[in-house]
Amino acid sequence: MGNRERDEQAAAAWLLRQENGPWSEHDAAELEAWLAQSVGHRAAYYRFKGAWQEVGRLQALLGPAGAAPEPVRAAPPPDIPVRARRWRLPGLAVAASLVCAVGLAALVQLSWSRDDVYATRIGALEAVALPDGSRLTLNTDSRLRVDMAGDDRRVRLRQGEAFFEVAKDPARPFVVEAGDKRVIAVGTAFSVRRDGDDVQVVVTEGRVRIETAGGRDEVLQAPLLEAGMAARTQGDAVLVRARSPVELAQDLSWRTGQLVFRDTPMAEAIAEFNRYNTRKLVVEDPAVGALRVGGIFRATELDAFVSLIQQGFPVQAQAEDDRIVLTARQ
Repeated sequence: MGNRERDEQAAAAWLLRQENGPWSEHDAAELEAWLAQSVGHRAAYYRFKGAWQEVGRLQALLGPAGAAPEPVRAAPPPDIPVRARRWRLPGLAVAASLVCAVGLAALVQLSWSRDDVYATRIGALEAVALPDGSRLTLNTDSRLRVDMAGDDRRVRLRQGEAFFEVAKDPARPFVVEAGDKRVIAVGTAFSVRRDGDDVQVVVTEGRVRIETAGGRDEVLQAPLLEAGMAARTQGDAVLVRARSPVELAQDLSWRTGQLVFRDTPMAEAIAEFNRYNTRKLVVEDPAVGALRVGGIFRATELDAFVSLIQQGFPVQAQAEDDRIVLTARQ
């Protein structure tokens, strides 16, 4: 028996344990440890999980009129909810589940050909496990579409920001489209942020390439981005620079729900806070916007941030409906 067959058998066994219970925190920890052992484990598990979902949908279609399956979310990690949609199969015995597990391979293509849209509301984060074993984390107010069909794995970032942990598959590049830019990887970890037509890319593992979406003849004049590098595009121009470990941590602190500022202009800090909160901070005094701020803050704790800057700076705040106006203290 080859490694792939062993991985698939083990993945099916894990799914059966989850489906038929009981399922404990210890079981969840064991599963996470098994998934962490290899890309093959993760790929087999998420392929089968996607196919299992399709089996559940078929069962729902065959059930009594008006009956609907009960959606169950997988247990989330401590900080970010995971979207790994799964459907229970009411009334199916363990033996029938085993039959389904054997037939999952025939349904795997269904999960690969799905075209899914994921979105987060303002202030929310969400982690998504993809069928190929990759994982993405969406930042606040973000929207993207995932397409696993064809010769490559394609994500269209409509707005916002996402961090990608890409399962290696040299035969199927992982492509993130953001406006007229493409960020192309095979097996790597990186973030992409879209601000209108401008794109920012931060690489923490492996290498990525940036292209325009017009074709291979329109590649931006930028080197491959290595781990520890960041790039920002403006029109057809691209600025690439190395990032220190401290700067990388600051760039990606949003994944833990935090904002990290280091001698950051107040106007920039406020713009970041406004991404995560429906109530907006407004600076009506340029002198306030020019102040420099540093520290680690929870992105959604706006009142705490306002209280701290009033204590530490000559700034006063006035609440007005859905906004807080900051002015210099007289």
